[in-house]
Amino acid sequence: MKRDRVGEPPGSGLDGGTRLPALASQVHARLRSDILHARLRPGQGLSENQLAAQLGVSRTPVREAIQALVREHLVVVLPQRGSLVARLSIRRIREALFVREAVESQVIRSLLAAPPSAQAWDMLDACIDRQAQALRAKDLEATMRADEDFHRALLALCGMDGVWPVVAQARDLHQRVRAIAVPELQSGEQALQDHRAIVAALRAQDVERATREMAAHLQHNEALTQQISQLHPDYFERDADVNRTL
Repeated sequence: MKRDRVGEPPGSGLDGGTRLPALASQVHARLRSDILHARLRPGQGLSENQLAAQLGVSRTPVREAIQALVREHLVVVLPQRGSLVARLSIRRIREALFVREAVESQVIRSLLAAPPSAQAWDMLDACIDRQAQALRAKDLEATMRADEDFHRALLALCGMDGVWPVVAQARDLHQRVRAIAVPELQSGEQALQDHRAIVAALRAQDVERATREMAAHLQHNEALTQQISQLHPDYFERDADVNRTL
């Protein structure tokens, strides 16, 4: 077997529900990141031979990584066509945003039922500062990481860290839309404004305003999905039972 030249740390354990061997886990983490950050685009073909050569590994860890991505619904295998990056589904994105609004609105209500000290909100401000800096630097990965840190910090502040996998799984379903929209539609500034509005409402201990701001933030993600589906219809599945006008 070739030596690992993937150059990525092992993944976060998201191996499609099955623990992968170390090298396959590294390949999985790399391909998963490339898919979620839209470096590998929806519908793009995946050649095991080409990926193995590119990453400096044998085909075995690539095949194992792809199988894990299939279990995560990030890759599909089609007869006569092979492995492809899964296309986006408007229906599944809607469902993910529904879950997020239900969970994160309740997080806000729990937070403000027994508000932490004013200094606790500084953790959220630090995430926003990193997000703004990354946007200025046009660093997509850092922008999205700071965005994720903001939402994860909300859970941490109310002692609900264990809920993060639910939110993270829902975020993954529309992260690719945001990865495409930030550079193409300059949507990062809107997300930044949304986060600032959420924190301002939290500092004011205005629970209804804070939940409205969170709902509006998630609705912006839904609007982005519509815009990207119009710009790149080939990136999306044909959801026969979904009104594509959202």
